[in-house]
Amino acid sequence: MSTEYPVMDISCVAFADQREAVEHLKSLIRTGAHGYTVAINAEKIMRCRRDLPFRELVSNALIKVPDGAGAVLALRILDGVRSAKIDFPQSTFIAANELGAGCRLGIIGASEDSHRAAVEEVRRRYPDAQIVMNRSGFTPEDQLLAELKEVRPQLCLLSMGTPKQENFAQRAVAAGVPCIFVGAGGALDILSGHAVRAPKWMVDNYLEWLYRLIQNPSRWRRQLVLPVFVGQLILERLRAGRHPSRAVR
Repeated sequence: MSTEYPVMDISCVAFADQREAVEHLKSLIRTGAHGYTVAINAEKIMRCRRDLPFRELVSNALIKVPDGAGAVLALRILDGVRSAKIDFPQSTFIAANELGAGCRLGIIGASEDSHRAAVEEVRRRYPDAQIVMNRSGFTPEDQLLAELKEVRPQLCLLSMGTPKQENFAQRAVAAGVPCIFVGAGGALDILSGHAVRAPKWMVDNYLEWLYRLIQNPSRWRRQLVLPVFVGQLILERLRAGRHPSRAVR
């Protein structure tokens, strides 16, 4: 079973592997849970420390997923917990495909062209997923909310970027949409081929940030948070005086 652990003051779920993440999500869908997920990485951990409204937004999430290398390393260094780096959007599609008619799936986000191509790819890869709603990220919010209330998906992927997708999900749940919204960032652009994910060897070696920087050098200001995060992680480790003696995963 997945377990929550504090990742520098942000409670995060540790998953042994993607299969566990899929089963966790399927269990929540079956019980009628609703809320939204947040993919936790170094940038978000540090932002939570200086941006209280953002911290509240993250804290209220139904699931906080260790998506970035920073979250995975922090779990290991501070708590001796081995967690996989989870691609939760992919887990979402797998869960919807395995549940079939037992899960009504919505897909929202990206440009019209990217969205259309991504949905076609989802249908090709996950033929049993029951897509009951799909709209681009440029659809007016009031239109999205009205359609969500009408079709009532149990699971909905939001590819709008943080914090827009989480803010929208929070408003949708507050408006009475009984759904689990999965924050997906640029997942639809990757599915459509409009963006390319880092090679697997870079992902496995925690170098995805470097690939993104090479692809988009203008991100360098955002990447400045990484050495700050590492320094804070070292301070937390020294301050807590914790000495992980075993890996629980």
